[in-house]
Amino acid sequence: VLGIYHMEVWLQDHGGGQSVKHHLEVLWVQWLAVLQGWRSSMKYDHLPKIALVEESDPNAFSFLNLGQVIQGMYLIPAFASKCGVSSLHHGKFLAHPEGQLDDWEEYYVGIFVDWDMFMCYMHLGIG
Repeated sequence: VLGIYHMEVWLQDHGGGQSVKHHLEVLWVQWLAVLQGWRSSMKYDHLPKIALVEESDPNAFSFLNLGQVIQGMYLIPAFASKCGVSSLHHGKFLAHPEGQLDDWEEYYVGIFVDWDMFMCYMHLGIG
């Protein structure tokens, strides 16, 4: 999540009628993607591994309605991947203040946060 925004917007119906003022809350996010070629499961004894979607992808950043957020997740930095900007070809990471180091290149998904999360990732029940 790069930002949380509270907005007052004017919405007009499709018929071109009266505009109505609405309060809208959204998250500005940069998406993460599963690393290709990384094998994760109980069989391989590896946690799922993800990385930031490259900023050159037109869908790397978007706004998300707060009602679409189901559950948070715990990300563990993959320390061997180091910090850097390999996924950012046009400058520094947007979420950091001036002069601060960039984020980790890759993360592990913590599937053992609680029993529900574990069952969700193992596809054995509702998580």
